[in-house]
Amino acid sequence: MTFAIMNKQNLNRMILLIALSLFSCKKSNQGSNPEKKPIPTEHGTAAGIATTQIIGPSGGIIQSPDGNIKIEIPAGALTSEVNLSIQPVTSTLQSATGTVYRLGPENVNFQKDVRISFKYTDENLIGTTENDLYIAYQDAEGYWRRVILTDIDKSNRILSVSTRHFSDWTLERIFYIKVRGESTLSANENTKLEVHYDDISTIHSTDNDALLAPGGPVPVKNIGGWFINGAGKVDNPSSNVVVYTAPASIPAPATIAVGVNIKNMVNKRHPDRPGNTGLVIVQVPIQLVPEEYFIWEFDGSSHIALSIDGALIGTTTNIIGTGLSGGVSLWLNEAKPGSYDQGSAVAAGNFSLQLSVSNQPSVIWLGTYYNCNESTPRYGKGKLNITNYGNIAGFIEGDFTATVYTRESSCTNRSKQISGSFKIRRKA
Repeated sequence: MTFAIMNKQNLNRMILLIALSLFSCKKSNQGSNPEKKPIPTEHGTAAGIATTQIIGPSGGIIQSPDGNIKIEIPAGALTSEVNLSIQPVTSTLQSATGTVYRLGPENVNFQKDVRISFKYTDENLIGTTENDLYIAYQDAEGYWRRVILTDIDKSNRILSVSTRHFSDWTLERIFYIKVRGESTLSANENTKLEVHYDDISTIHSTDNDALLAPGGPVPVKNIGGWFINGAGKVDNPSSNVVVYTAPASIPAPATIAVGVNIKNMVNKRHPDRPGNTGLVIVQVPIQLVPEEYFIWEFDGSSHIALSIDGALIGTTTNIIGTGLSGGVSLWLNEAKPGSYDQGSAVAAGNFSLQLSVSNQPSVIWLGTYYNCNESTPRYGKGKLNITNYGNIAGFIEGDFTATVYTRESSCTNRSKQISGSFKIRRKA
């Protein structure tokens, strides 16, 4: 009998010790991964002109002039006419990509859900993936929140959410690579890459709203290794910060990708999107260029010049690149580094351009156009940045974006965007 009682006492004591041990382990584990505290930020300041639209009980649509954001107001969402607005503002969210828009008035009272849609582009996806792209908003107290149920239409590249309030809205990335240097490299040049993430406060989040907390670099323990789809090397593939070095020889322009595997990190995301298993892969493009090059993007395609020339003739700088698909000519009435607007090359501080396209109905595209029955030329928006202007036998380096036009009929102009970069040895 005494033996049985002692065994029972020992058993109870053992159960108590095990329970205390489990509690201690749980407490220790929680202490090693403390809950991130969300931090409010200042609201952005105006960065452009507001677009306004009066919409009433019958509903309607308001969108930004560039079409990047659109708000659909269903019938019955408003009980009276309201002057709604969309205004670009400066960003205060580190993980944001693209423009932040202030939707107003902030105190508008919607009786039904309205639909907010964002377009996204290749630029928004640099260093991240479509599955890590979400719509986020900043509340009145300055806290940023991810909308978990952000719908994605990958075919049309549109993100959309339903809401009943207005505030500051933008696109947010969960995981992304920051390029701490140049993304266009010549032989043996290098650039630093860091992989970051947006953390959340689980205590203050709901099924649809995740309160964002400071994230920063992905912990080293969650790095599954860096990789390169192309030439070159990284110095420390198991770190969250690496230095990529271009190869010693680059015979022709090429785009490679440097990426990283992230493991055992489950962030709050849409239940139907990949990434909930804890494995995420993000990568960033790096442009490799030879000593001399001229490359440009037009109509969704990349183009490489096989013949290039750069010279100062009189007071005009001529920069020319010609390839199998056509060519680009830039003219600038300057001979020094600087930033120049698209316009008449006769005037100081402006540049003009011409694009030729092979095997297309519209062969010639110009940076200038004429309205119907007008003899005065008009110019699109664009920017030419000359970062280096060497002496003869030195290099002229820079990049450009421009709007080019072609005449479809006697009174109809069609426009498209072109962008490019160059490094050309000056001939004269």
